[in-house]
Amino acid sequence: MSAKGFGQSPQNPKIDKLVKLAVRHCRQRSPEGLDSIFDNLPVNLNKQVVAATLAALQQDIDTLSWYCGYFAGEINRAEDNQKPNSITKLSKILITTGMEPFADFVPYPGCRIVILNSEKFESLPEEVKAIVQQAFVVMENSSEEVQRVNDALLQELVVE
Repeated sequence: MSAKGFGQSPQNPKIDKLVKLAVRHCRQRSPEGLDSIFDNLPVNLNKQVVAATLAALQQDIDTLSWYCGYFAGEINRAEDNQKPNSITKLSKILITTGMEPFADFVPYPGCRIVILNSEKFESLPEEVKAIVQQAFVVMENSSEEVQRVNDALLQELVVE
């Protein structure tokens, strides 16, 4: 990951403050708190805060997995923390087996995970791949197809 997390790089003080707040909301399992941050930032700052928050959570696999569930749209309200969250559990499995969120796999809106590093995924133990295949429909797509789907989802998310 490109960012080093708060307190570890010469960042904008505003970003540092937002990252500390985002980390606190993640540890408190507060999707509403994260929404209050991410819904009000310009895209360039949003990306920086997301990356720095990921880096800050690197050693906290439970919270990092929860953060993935949040980004996949699995956790939208605090009440969702009480439900069985398959993206969160799957993210934890992938992280503990050596895959990095937002580098090797990406939690995606609509309760999906996109595997970016198929070679690393293929090298995972068979039981891990079996868990993924049991929990989700696994589809292989070309990078062009993934980009087309991504563009279509972005169009749906754009508010005019």
